[in-house]
Amino acid sequence: MSPFSNLPIEILEHIAFHLLDHDTSSIVPLLQSSKRINDVLAFSNNSHLYSRLFRSTFDYAASARRLGPRTHDAPHQAHQLTRYSSALSCIRRGNIYASDDHLLAAFSASFALLTENDAKNRHHLEAAGLPDFVDEFVRKRLYEDCSSSNGWPQESPINSLALWLLWYTSTDGMSSFLRQRIFSNAPSERLKAETPARRSEIIKLVLPFVIVPFRYPSTYAPHNHFTMPLTDNFDGHLRQSSIAAHGNFPIYRSDRVLTTHFYDRREFKIGIPLASTAAKLIFFSRRQVTSIGVPIHLPLNRAHAVQLGFADRIGPTQEDVHELNQHKVVNLVAPSHDDHDSTIVSPSSTHDDDWYRLTDCIDPMEASSLKNTHYTHGSATGLWQGRLLIPTETAFTNILQETHLREDFNEQRLFLNAAPMFMRLREYHCIDPQVPIPTGGANDGFDDGIANAWMPNGMRIPEERDGGKLVFNHHGRAYTYEAYRPGQASSHDETTCEGCLDRGSCNMIYRENDEEYLLGRSNDGDADVAMEEEDDAQFIAHASSQYGSHIDSIMAQNGDVMEEDADVEEDMTDVEEDTTDVEEDTTDVVDADNHHEEYFVERKCNGVLDIALVGETDYKHGQAWNHYRFYGRVREWDGLVALVRIPAQPQHLTAQGLGVWVFSGYIVGGRNFVGTWRSLGGHDPSLPTLESAFAMTRRDEEGAGHS
Repeated sequence: MSPFSNLPIEILEHIAFHLLDHDTSSIVPLLQSSKRINDVLAFSNNSHLYSRLFRSTFDYAASARRLGPRTHDAPHQAHQLTRYSSALSCIRRGNIYASDDHLLAAFSASFALLTENDAKNRHHLEAAGLPDFVDEFVRKRLYEDCSSSNGWPQESPINSLALWLLWYTSTDGMSSFLRQRIFSNAPSERLKAETPARRSEIIKLVLPFVIVPFRYPSTYAPHNHFTMPLTDNFDGHLRQSSIAAHGNFPIYRSDRVLTTHFYDRREFKIGIPLASTAAKLIFFSRRQVTSIGVPIHLPLNRAHAVQLGFADRIGPTQEDVHELNQHKVVNLVAPSHDDHDSTIVSPSSTHDDDWYRLTDCIDPMEASSLKNTHYTHGSATGLWQGRLLIPTETAFTNILQETHLREDFNEQRLFLNAAPMFMRLREYHCIDPQVPIPTGGANDGFDDGIANAWMPNGMRIPEERDGGKLVFNHHGRAYTYEAYRPGQASSHDETTCEGCLDRGSCNMIYRENDEEYLLGRSNDGDADVAMEEEDDAQFIAHASSQYGSHIDSIMAQNGDVMEEDADVEEDMTDVEEDTTDVEEDTTDVVDADNHHEEYFVERKCNGVLDIALVGETDYKHGQAWNHYRFYGRVREWDGLVALVRIPAQPQHLTAQGLGVWVFSGYIVGGRNFVGTWRSLGGHDPSLPTLESAFAMTRRDEEGAGHS
């Protein structure tokens, strides 16, 4: 045996790491040089090496933050390396007609990569050609097999993921990394580079998902429910109406899930993301590329309108239309920053609520995880601007009754109007021992009062702006909520909070399975330990991010790596696990039955029992686009936001036919509020009614008019 073969394992690993970084083909002669070297560097025997490759190639902070520090164990990162590398290889081949199993695996892995992206993941996906790949898939395969659904596109897992990937790659521009290293001659603004014809093609393809909510659900559980899960308040009878042309309504999505091996989870359940939400983001992102025309007959500004004698007139000026064009309807996913800055919120963290909704809110009959957030406090606070689509009642009724998708299903045929929408919202919390206001509706476990944003009818809302209080008066009882102010302590007091008193402590511990909720456990250790890099960080830092494009060839060239994922998983079970990093506010405990460490989260009780929102249209925007008041709630189960919009000056709106509308949707990526508006009134929530799409984005306060 040569002296080289006798080198210590650590040195052989470093050599292999640098060879792979320099030239992927160099690993082959190294593996063939001796049996010992092949054994040492084989995938099944050296998860540590392939974990290093994962950490040098992909982002990994989000996995520990969301699933616990065990995801950073070498075998689990090595497994994820093979999964992500296979996805990149599939995309790089560019065959949109590959088997559905291969495409579904590649799409689901790409989706996970983009939700985990902090810089590297997006670079590798764009370098592999994901934007063009998924764009071509949507244009050529989105309507595949639609003959079995009367021409309507199907909300299949692969279609839903494809739409989300199209949205995630609908950026204004590429990162500087790609411009400099990958596509130096490519257009810097992808959406603006689309021809009008191709943009219109995409809009028409996604339109059914956008404006047919009685066929394509826009929530993870029907919005008529507020108290979740349904097993806690339901009598077992699903009150659904049957729409001859489209199926049952409302739509329950309990079977929309993929089961996969994800990091340390062998059978991890991930819900299928809502196709309709992605479609709305895609639609409005394409529509906002073209500026709204400014009618020259309008007054120049409000002062000009006053000069013309229109002081009290509700209507836009040219200045108001220019303002619409200066701000977006939806904010696109921002390109990653190449330089790491610890003071900037990581891109992946903005998707945490979205990810937790997918993994926690799969079955409305089951409770969602208490240890995860589905709505971040303060998310709705601020000035929002967007648009809503308004079809005519005749067009809407026709869609409701048409079994087959017509060839001329487009915006013109539906007489769709797009109206601007502005609102300024404030957030209030009901803090224990205060009692939340009851829900409204029929109080039958089905109708929780969505027609009034889950509030009881007949309540009054005198808001004390200076005192920071919101008091709901209902049936002679006052329900007090207090303003949420970031960085400021609330009135929560563990000596009066019933939850803290029941536990005997302000500390709350949420285990992996929340039914095994631990009460009264004190904090017996400092879990605030920053995650550190492994000892070989200098080698990881040295690895070029371009390496990710070659991992699939490494896997193929290493004869001892694997043929199938299942073989890899079996090999990994015998690999000794490395020491893990520790995440802030997390601990591991031993599960005696399953013989593995269980992840749980420990945090201080904040006493928040309910979240209410109130707001209005700023005076400036109300003068242009009508004055409204807003109030509503946030559903704890999945973070669904419901708002009632009431005309503040109904005498100005009667002629326009605008009334009380209810808006429900999710705050996506921490930036966009997307969903459906419905003209409910006293309508039975088991029946569809006039409704359509809206999308809004939160604006910076600078330059915003205040009421």
